Amino acid sequence: MTEKNMKLLLIGGTGVLSTAVMQEALKQNIEVYMINRGNRRNLIPSEVHLLKADIKDKNKVISLLQNHYFDAVIDFICFTEKDLEYSFHLFKDKVRQYVFISTCSVYRKDCDLCDEDAPKITPVWKYSVDKNKCEQLLIKIAQENNKHYTIVRPAVTYGNTRIPYGISPPYGYHWTISERILNEKPIITWNQGVNYYNITHVDDFAVGVVGLLGNEKAFNEAFNVVGDDTPTWKEVLDILSELLNKNVNAFDIPSEYYAKEVPSKKGEILGGRAVSTKISNQKLKSIVPEFKQNISLKDGLKRTLDYYKSHNYIHGIDYAFDADTDRIIAKYAKENNIPIEGLNLRFIDYLKQNDFKNKLTYILNCHKENYFIKLIIFFSKVFRKIKSKL
Repeated sequence: MTEKNMKLLLIGGTGVLSTAVMQEALKQNIEVYMINRGNRRNLIPSEVHLLKADIKDKNKVISLLQNHYFDAVIDFICFTEKDLEYSFHLFKDKVRQYVFISTCSVYRKDCDLCDEDAPKITPVWKYSVDKNKCEQLLIKIAQENNKHYTIVRPAVTYGNTRIPYGISPPYGYHWTISERILNEKPIITWNQGVNYYNITHVDDFAVGVVGLLGNEKAFNEAFNVVGDDTPTWKEVLDILSELLNKNVNAFDIPSEYYAKEVPSKKGEILGGRAVSTKISNQKLKSIVPEFKQNISLKDGLKRTLDYYKSHNYIHGIDYAFDADTDRIIAKYAKENNIPIEGLNLRFIDYLKQNDFKNKLTYILNCHKENYFIKLIIFFSKVFRKIKSKL
């Protein structure tokens, strides 16, 4: 792998994907700049030039960029057409190559092997619909402004803070899944866990992305940046079982039922996790020969579990997620006359914190369909909102 004498600007930079790309860029001797609010300064290496600003503060950003020109900019926080248009016009005169992070979920769900030209889109998941709209807008305005763009489409990615399993807690709370397994609590599956997707460790993803930077063959093109492996969700659980030395107690629930119970994740479930998809990476490999899947799912998951253990389980346990999982299982079991004895559907102080707030969070979320609990949750949200404005 040859080192690149380049100047790269990252928008964001401390997320799962952006951190990996930043580290790979530094490894390849790329000069890295980052526009970031600086709230997580400890995650930004000293070699990175921090341009401290909120990306939405247009005047501040323009001032910081006044004497700079970059070989490439990667915006990790564009999700809507409004975001994309703002970002592109902010940087179009400051960069040679504009890189947009899209998603492989833009492909239609009846695609057997999706290359970059596969049909788009299944209008189920707003996230993927919006990303597709961003792609179309980027192509249009880049052509109008005679600027080079590159579209990057990841599939399911994971790293130090994420276990790549279907529906999970926020990053940093994924040890919750491990504790459920260790304490013999059920893990929800759907379609018996047979759905599959390309799952890629972020360190491998980063090699692919950095290989596209400054690469003229990548200009005005889209690339699937995914590994070769397409494990099923059941295979993910099987590997976790092996690494944790504990059998996984899987509890299968129809995806439509699960989506109805977690409306905020409905699109993600029905438009992504409950659909089998295989993505081609041949186009990427043809111009970035150093890209390959170096990290197996087993090795990658071991890294994730080890990272949680060595970093005090990061943010700890997401008791709202834990309780909601128990609630959904108990509700479905009751409606379908499935016995739940031995399923351990109760509050467990996993990390022995003896924290009343954790127990209260669990109780409220486990019984959130109760009318009085709904009132308590509503008024607590109102109180927090008022308090934040004082």
